[in-house]
Amino acid sequence: MPVVRIESSIPLPPQTSRADALAAIKDVIMLKLGSKPFQVRVALYDVDPAGVMVEGEIGDAAPPFVFVLAHIHEGRGPDDRAAFVAELMRVVAACYGVREAYVKVIAQEFADADWAFGT
Repeated sequence: MPVVRIESSIPLPPQTSRADALAAIKDVIMLKLGSKPFQVRVALYDVDPAGVMVEGEIGDAAPPFVFVLAHIHEGRGPDDRAAFVAELMRVVAACYGVREAYVKVIAQEFADADWAFGT
C-alpha cells in the first residue's frame, strides 16, 4: 500500500483543485507502481512558510518548499524506482505550478513484513 505525503509552503494554484492534484498523484502511483486504487493513500499538507527554512531563507524570502515522502513496498529495481520518482516529481511540480527543481522526493521502500494492515 503506497503512502504519499506532500508538504508545501505554497498553495495549489487556483486552476488546480485538491481533488485534481490527488487524482493525478494517484494515477502516477497506479501507473508506475502497479497499485490498485484502494491501496493508494495520498495527503497534501499546507505548511506555514514562516515555519520553513529553504536554502537558508525563511518566509517570503525562501523559494517554494514542496516535499514529497513516498512509502512504497520493496521489490522494484533501481530503474523502476527512478522512473516512479521522476514521474511523481513531474506531476507534483505541474500540480503546484513550480519548476521540478523546487520539488524534493524521497521514496522509501519497506519490506512486506514491515507493513501492518488493519482489518
